[in-house]
Amino acid sequence: MPYVWFPHIPHFERKSMEVHKRFCTFNNYYHKVLTDYGGKVYQIPINLATINAFYGKSLTPFEAEKLLDAEIAKVGIQNPINLEEKAISLIGRPLYDAFIKGYTIKQWGTDPRRLPPYIIARIPLRYNYNVNYFDDAWQGIPRDGYNSIFNRMLDHPNVQVHLNTDYFSIRHLIPETCMVIYTGPVDRFFDCKHGKLGWRTVAFEKEVQHVTDFQGTAVMNYAEVSVPFTRIHEFRHYHEERKYPRGKTVIFREYSKELTADDDPYYPINTEADSVILTNI
Repeated sequence: MPYVWFPHIPHFERKSMEVHKRFCTFNNYYHKVLTDYGGKVYQIPINLATINAFYGKSLTPFEAEKLLDAEIAKVGIQNPINLEEKAISLIGRPLYDAFIKGYTIKQWGTDPRRLPPYIIARIPLRYNYNVNYFDDAWQGIPRDGYNSIFNRMLDHPNVQVHLNTDYFSIRHLIPETCMVIYTGPVDRFFDCKHGKLGWRTVAFEKEVQHVTDFQGTAVMNYAEVSVPFTRIHEFRHYHEERKYPRGKTVIFREYSKELTADDDPYYPINTEADSVILTNI
């Protein structure tokens, strides 16, 4: 598989951060996300600035909550049974149609009405101007990159590293008393005896832009189905402490797509059929 870059933003409780600090130091990056919809840029997760920009108003927190309550009441969903109904019951149909529906279709490759409601429940809604994606106090990117963490973890006489090795070709050699941390497809781990999950994968398109700053932020989501990619990453904004050249910047467009035989699976789709398999596992 060719090298691809996928953003992982560490965000911890204090105890977890102390463990990681044994292997690296972190910069001061705090994750913030914007989304492009209808030719305009909005803050995500949805907060007071998003609501005011979308509706063209200058609402207070109380007024914004009252507005969304009215939008939610128009639909009258009491017991949401899928992602679409859950989202509408939380933010109303206009905001759902703008920021959730198209992005979900691209991300999961299926109708949001086929996805369980809990997927959307974890996305926060704020009636203030908090722009941070995560609420954890401890956040950041390893200053020397992620390779440095693993190099230091693996630099121990008790650690053996085997590259280009299929776990399933050697698992019969692993003692039963040995703890195994397996990070591959969970259905394959159980030999698909409960069924095969529907998987999605991601593809990245690298491009060098001959400008100093392409989008002004690390991640820009694209909410509309008419835009084929889900988001664009710009590297320089993850490491503001570094010195970057002027007149050149690297971006990656990220595409969510159906898994093929040549792809690595990234996440199961979580349709009802997938949920049954995962429950049996």
